Amino acid sequence: MDAPARTSAVHVGVRCAQIVAATGAASAAFLRESTRLRGSPDRVPRAAGRALVRLCTRLGATFIKIGQIASTRADLLPGPLVDELVALQDRVPAFPFEQVRRTIESDLGRPLEDVFADFETLPIAAASVAQVHRAVLRSNGSRVAVKVRRPDILEKIRLDRSILLAVGGALERVVPTLRLVDVQGALRTFCDAVGQQAHLRNEADHNRRFTANFAGDPDVGFPALHPEACSDAVLTMDFVDGVRENELAEAGVDVRALVATGMRCVCRMIFLHGFVHADLHPGNLRFQPPGRLVLLDLGLVGEISEADRVTTARTIHALATGDGVTVARMFHDNAAHANVADYGAYEAEIVAFVDAVRARGLANLEVTKEIGRIFDILRRHRIQARSHMTMANLAMMTAEGLGKRLAPELSLTDESIPYLVEALASAPPGTVSG
Repeated sequence: MDAPARTSAVHVGVRCAQIVAATGAASAAFLRESTRLRGSPDRVPRAAGRALVRLCTRLGATFIKIGQIASTRADLLPGPLVDELVALQDRVPAFPFEQVRRTIESDLGRPLEDVFADFETLPIAAASVAQVHRAVLRSNGSRVAVKVRRPDILEKIRLDRSILLAVGGALERVVPTLRLVDVQGALRTFCDAVGQQAHLRNEADHNRRFTANFAGDPDVGFPALHPEACSDAVLTMDFVDGVRENELAEAGVDVRALVATGMRCVCRMIFLHGFVHADLHPGNLRFQPPGRLVLLDLGLVGEISEADRVTTARTIHALATGDGVTVARMFHDNAAHANVADYGAYEAEIVAFVDAVRARGLANLEVTKEIGRIFDILRRHRIQARSHMTMANLAMMTAEGLGKRLAPELSLTDESIPYLVEALASAPPGTVSG
């Protein structure tokens, strides 16, 4: 083994030891909180939530991101557990201002005071990859939010990727049926996206692309950039005035219109643009009366090819309209690998599933739960689903979670159908089959 390989192996070993130590500390925290909360009906989920916050916070970006995603699913997880995980959305421990100054001055090549007329030393938000400070630009007096990358984050993300992919590979060897959902592929997609998120130049590029994609929608906005104060580790953008989800009741916001805007936004990203914001937890959303949505933290995205976008639109449209035969064929024909012993039996099971979904009614359909049930059928019939929709699924999960929290009478499926139809109608010839 050469010196670089030995060094890398040592770093992975150290990171594994950190993960084991953090898991031990989280287990101890769970026992301690369980004892402290004895007699409370929420004792176990609340103690578990606090332990998970401790675990994710200690381990950093990759694990915090997983916790943030979980924090959006109060419809799937116990409420007290989700209440605790919310702390991961924007209350991650901050790093010292001395490191903030060092990063800004090193990356921008100027003293901080030459760039900013005023700079608040305490962050207004601290998240998994970076923290945000309020400031005023010296050049034009604009009120801005300055996002500064955590000093050690790139190395941690690289090591976490190696470890998670190794764990995913081991799980697929121990439980062969997991290969049918391509655990490693999904983990690779997620880890690569988190790694890209840590480079703030990428977020600036994403900002420009999202802004262009939604230029014709006055209800969806993104913070304007100030390129002269941006780099790979520093991102400076307009400070967005808006309310958070827990402040909506007092802010004069039309909640139903807001949820419809959010669902429209996600559906357009997935089915029309093929460019998806995959980090839509409440900490990254601001709301402005009467029903405007501003999206922040644009680092974690997923891209979907033209063919995959149309295939996905066709599959979900078939599911929503009760066409089980097409759902079965689309999953089979677009699988990474299929070894179906009895296609007729597989098709019949998918058709029965789709019929049951229709019988419950579209208003009661939860897309992400139904996708999980379909994957169970695929595993039983030895069909390996592709991992290309990992980031889009995350966006659908969080959009559906927003809807369930704020306007549970709305259906993501109902809201998505016009965009599915539009996506299929606008598809280039040859991309829509069957």
